[in-house]
Amino acid sequence: MEAVQRVARQQIAAGADWIKMYGSTGSDKDVTGFQTFTYAEMQAAADVAHFAGKRIAIHSYGPDGARDAVRAGTNTVEHAIDIDDATLATMAKKGIIYVPTVEHNKYYIAHRAEFGYDTTVVRALNGYVAQNFATLKRAVKARVKIAMGSDAVFTGFGENTRELAWFVKAGMTPAQALQTATTTGAEMLGQEKNLGAIAPGYLADLVAVEGDPLRDISAVIDHVKWVMKAGKVGVDKTQNAAPGLR
Repeated sequence: MEAVQRVARQQIAAGADWIKMYGSTGSDKDVTGFQTFTYAEMQAAADVAHFAGKRIAIHSYGPDGARDAVRAGTNTVEHAIDIDDATLATMAKKGIIYVPTVEHNKYYIAHRAEFGYDTTVVRALNGYVAQNFATLKRAVKARVKIAMGSDAVFTGFGENTRELAWFVKAGMTPAQALQTATTTGAEMLGQEKNLGAIAPGYLADLVAVEGDPLRDISAVIDHVKWVMKAGKVGVDKTQNAAPGLR
């Protein structure tokens, strides 16, 4: 535990706002999910982070690491499948945020040729996606707070919002799915007074889309026509947009 505390303190001293901890194996083509840190070690890292006023995200592909991450007081659980009902209930009660990232393994599958993945790897990734989605549905039903995350890698940046389609399939309304990427995302980051809303004093990060995202979430996935970042327009495709631009 002392080694965990020392490393966490070193990261905070170096300027980190978050501590990221691997609570299990799992990354890229590895979907094993074996727990890698004990509950006590996770709690040690969480305590250091919270004492310093910082936050901790615990990556866990498997349910055991996720369970102990929640017991340890993590701020977020990343990726985990097969989270048990009691852990989901605790997450809902304590406001611990689940970042499921269902889409990111679909990215690996779509780019399997680039990574040299054979059919065995693809089969394992598809199996994980199915379990990931099933866990997401249970988390939605249990009223766990969920944030949109992509775990974007390589060329995955820019495809981030594809995750929202999974949220709607899992039982969210389009409005609830949008909240995962706005108000809940801002809350997760501790930026509720700067991000996630259109209001005086907030950063002017806005998008306009063709269509009605409250009826069809694909409007924000495939039909963004205009982007403002910090008050400056960076993308403007409105000249060719249909009258339904919103």
